[in-house]
Amino acid sequence: MVAEQYRLWYAPDVTRADLSTAAVAVAAGIDARGLAEAVFTDEMRQRFADMAHDIMAPHIEAALKPLRDDIVAAAMRSLDTESIRQLTETVARDVIDRAGIIEAADRSGYRTALYAIAADHLGYVTTEMADVVGVPAVELRKIAARGGLTNVARGLYRVDGIDGGDRAPYAEAVYRVGQQAHLHAESVLAFHQLALVNPTRIKVATTRRVRRQLPAHIQLVHAAVDPGELTEYDGVPSATVTRAIRDSIGAVMSDRLIEATRRAADEGLIRRRHVDPLLAEIAAA
Repeated sequence: MVAEQYRLWYAPDVTRADLSTAAVAVAAGIDARGLAEAVFTDEMRQRFADMAHDIMAPHIEAALKPLRDDIVAAAMRSLDTESIRQLTETVARDVIDRAGIIEAADRSGYRTALYAIAADHLGYVTTEMADVVGVPAVELRKIAARGGLTNVARGLYRVDGIDGGDRAPYAEAVYRVGQQAHLHAESVLAFHQLALVNPTRIKVATTRRVRRQLPAHIQLVHAAVDPGELTEYDGVPSATVTRAIRDSIGAVMSDRLIEATRRAADEGLIRRRHVDPLLAEIAAA
């Protein structure tokens, strides 16, 4: 059988067509004497192609390696160091890009950036915050669709796995209202657990007209506040505690505001030099 297969490969009277057919027969394990009657399937031909590749590829690689090395060496001699570096980076990036690694790394980087933002904002991320760190709004939507983010409202997401605690509802209220919004009056005191206040609605102040529908527990207040009396607590835009106490005079009992002022000073939320003037305002109301 082996001699017959050898003759089929090398006999001068065998045509190219016969040779091709014979080759498939050899790979398929068919007796060459039955070639005329044999039917060769695509699977047989593929088996032969695979076998030929396995046999020939190492020999071709070995034969071409010296030539390839000479070509690369000649090319490198014509390039300076910077050109070689750029060429190497281009080739490496192309290989990585083809493997889909760059896209995966970008997405992983997006998640890392979003998590870092959320950690500083009680678990929340807005499209504006994401844009600052280079995460497009479209990527926010993609990540939310795949899991890891919850779309709370238009342009507002909560990062799963970060617990904002009792302060989270205040952050969400401000972020729902949008830019140029901040915690107002007794809601600032409740945020810091001062004055024993526990309002059923969260007051959020803004100078903008808000068209979006807000949940019932958010009370919108139109108020202009001096920029010097605005700050952030845990990443949440807010009136300062000093301003909040002033805005709460008449709405919260005086003795509670007095206690809140003293506690706030002890906790570093109010400067000591502001305490006496503030207490005088409360007493005069």
